[in-house]
Amino acid sequence: MKMLYRAEGDGEPIVLVPGGLTGCVSWEPHARRLAAERKVVRVQLLTVEYGLKDRPLPPGYTFRTESEALANTLDYLFGADPVDIAAWSFGAATALSYALDNPERVRTLTLIEPPAFWVLDQEYHDQGLDELERSSRETRGDVSEEQMADFVHLVGIIPPDVDPRSLPQWPLWVKYRRSLRGNIAPFVTRDDPSRLERIRSPVLLVKGTGSAPFLHAVIDRLASRLPDSEVIEYPAGHAPHIVSMDRFMEKMASFQAQWARRTEIPRASR
Repeated sequence: MKMLYRAEGDGEPIVLVPGGLTGCVSWEPHARRLAAERKVVRVQLLTVEYGLKDRPLPPGYTFRTESEALANTLDYLFGADPVDIAAWSFGAATALSYALDNPERVRTLTLIEPPAFWVLDQEYHDQGLDELERSSRETRGDVSEEQMADFVHLVGIIPPDVDPRSLPQWPLWVKYRRSLRGNIAPFVTRDDPSRLERIRSPVLLVKGTGSAPFLHAVIDRLASRLPDSEVIEYPAGHAPHIVSMDRFMEKMASFQAQWARRTEIPRASR
């Protein structure tokens, strides 16, 4: 399997892996800016593609299912060349799985609040995480609007005192609601945290102020295990790269440029 993708622009490539609700639509404004100077590839998660088509997910679906599809897509597009990857939420957990299996194929990695719950200690407990797991295991068939409203509250996309139905993006969320069928993946994906040491490329870890505590706990654990990482935090909630877009884009650009300068071959030795 490969992921559907959209490519635009020319230059040094960057791959944008989206969240698991509206998929690659969420990266659209970022792609427009980046495409002025770079080749931008936005991939579509399988859970979003299958949800829009109202198709059942593949048997045994986990983040590994998504990461293998991502690997096939990037093999097709770039061969063995390493690329910069920026990923959000569900897509960030997918990109992390990809980097663990293909560390040599990642130039830099930007992860925005990945639900990679397998990095947490077994004794870690959070009521919100328990509620999210219960909701995710009950999400089947035609995902209800109530289940979707629960989801955006539980992960901190919007504050608990805000009615999601009052927001302008609610109709779009309703259209994409079947994407949430894949929400079981964070709770059935397993990996070995010691493998994080395999990722030698720089990793930018992004928190959103006011987001779910269990997502911040994942980032803290990743920061303690990854060999080369930096943690930043922006407003607001689980979508800091959207709400604080200018600051995020500026930081990501400088982070990736810093890596490029660090690894540039001097002209005299070329």
